[in-house]
Amino acid sequence: MKKFLFVIVAIVAFGLSASAQRQNVVYASIGVANRWLDIAAIHPGADATVGFRNYNRDAAFSFSYGAEVLGYWVPDGTSNIFGIYAIPEAGLAMGPRGFKVFPHTGFMMGYGSDFNTFGTGIKSGLGFDIGQHVTLDFSSYYTFNNAWTSALNFMWRF
Repeated sequence: MKKFLFVIVAIVAFGLSASAQRQNVVYASIGVANRWLDIAAIHPGADATVGFRNYNRDAAFSFSYGAEVLGYWVPDGTSNIFGIYAIPEAGLAMGPRGFKVFPHTGFMMGYGSDFNTFGTGIKSGLGFDIGQHVTLDFSSYYTFNNAWTSALNFMWRF
């Protein structure tokens, strides 16, 4: 347990030690979304996000914080499900400058038409930064009124 705690502290120290080189990285994405209302009803649709992440692109390990806005539209045969959520998030960018693995998570707040109400939830994801501008991002979004949305996004970092 002590070794695990030491590794976590070392990773955070690496990420925070080069704070002078941190920068906001703005991104926009489009992708394919699936809405999982129950196990028998999988509904494909589309989603888009816009946001930013603040981290050190040159560090091997860099703690990241940021925010995004998620919007999705999913036709389910009888109606159109849509939602828009604001998501403050945190993550850890790991790897060299040209290729980073980026696990991230956040808290969702927004509106979903399937329940016709304001809702909250959690987001978790795994991104792969490739080169200067491209990210492939796999994310899942869970609203606390028991609905899952998963997305595969092509992200452009500015």
